[in-house]
Amino acid sequence: MAEVAAADVPLAEKEELFCAYAAMILKDSELDISAESIDTLVKAAGGTVDSFFTSLFAKIVKGKDLDGMLKFGGGGGGGPVAAGGGGGGGAGGAAAKEEKKEEKKVEEEEEEEDMEFDLFG
Repeated sequence: MAEVAAADVPLAEKEELFCAYAAMILKDSELDISAESIDTLVKAAGGTVDSFFTSLFAKIVKGKDLDGMLKFGGGGGGGPVAAGGGGGGGAGGAAAKEEKKEEKKVEEEEEEEDMEFDLFG
């Protein structure tokens, strides 16, 4: 959510946020997520929510996998970090040996993969 003053957030969004945060707290505390418990937490936080909204939210959440929903990874992420520039040029011989070893490994892997298996033939 973008940075918005609390007074500027529409009432419906406030109610939704109160219920969502209360449900997360209850889930994290391993307590039952019911309309009464959501309402109790919202009141303790100094908020107000219509009773129909808490009961509706409790019904929506019931039977859902909240653990899966609460994983905040969100998928994607940043791309890979660019590698740093090369240091000095003093270790040229060692790098060439490593490249040859890597080439051998790649060739061996390709040979292992080439087993004359034809999926469509």
